[in-house]
Amino acid sequence: DAKTLENAAVVWDNVLVRVQEEKMEATGGLLIAATTKKATISSVGEVLKVGPGRLAFNGVLMEMDVEVGDYVKFRDYAAQDVEIEGEKYAVLKMSDLLAKF
Repeated sequence: DAKTLENAAVVWDNVLVRVQEEKMEATGGLLIAATTKKATISSVGEVLKVGPGRLAFNGVLMEMDVEVGDYVKFRDYAAQDVEIEGEKYAVLKMSDLLAKF
């Protein structure tokens, strides 16, 4: 089977995020080449898939605090990169998410 976004499943307390591309623009509206700036990784994106949650010590499933469609800010370098159908996505643990909006 080919990897597709439709058949991708996220397990436990993980989320699949489409990382937002960083746009580099000067105040005058000129685009700046990414090579002229220090290497940075975007840490904002849209939640596309959500796992069921994680098990607490007492065996109760702890629900996730985000849902599909939320935009999230996550810790820099916390993401595990995955490529699906030629697109790059990130898999993150719920504990690495800092904010949702």
